[in-house]
Amino acid sequence: MACAPKFTPHPKSAPGDFYVAEGECLACGVPHVVAPDLIGWTGKTIPHCFWKKQPETKAEFDRAIAVLEAQELECHRYAGTDPAILNRVVPTYCDYPMQPQAVVERVEPQSPHFALLDDRPSLLARLWRTITRASWLIQRPQVSSDDVKENPR
Repeated sequence: MACAPKFTPHPKSAPGDFYVAEGECLACGVPHVVAPDLIGWTGKTIPHCFWKKQPETKAEFDRAIAVLEAQELECHRYAGTDPAILNRVVPTYCDYPMQPQAVVERVEPQSPHFALLDDRPSLLARLWRTITRASWLIQRPQVSSDDVKENPR
């Protein structure tokens, strides 16, 4: 175990990075179904989980991680710092989760944009120009003075 656990492990648990916090077991039985070779019962009147042994093979590590994913109370924990395991485990189950790598990108500041000083005319100005040009193109009927005399209003 590289780092000390943040919670007190059950005293019967095998020493190592995977542990169950003492007094937090609900005796749900889920970890026993997932990894019966790794998890056991204390045998007391009030049952409690404990880690019988620490995982050693890839298959055992897979089952140990499956215990962390299947648990109900976050009572099973990982106190190690192995990046291969930390990448597979939800950070809430880890005593020492990986810190996200900060990526710093240099962004060139944009120059301020002032709509009133921009070279391009605004939308309203372009619409007005289109409307006024179109109005010059419309042919209006010529009204003679004779038409006005014939149809008085």
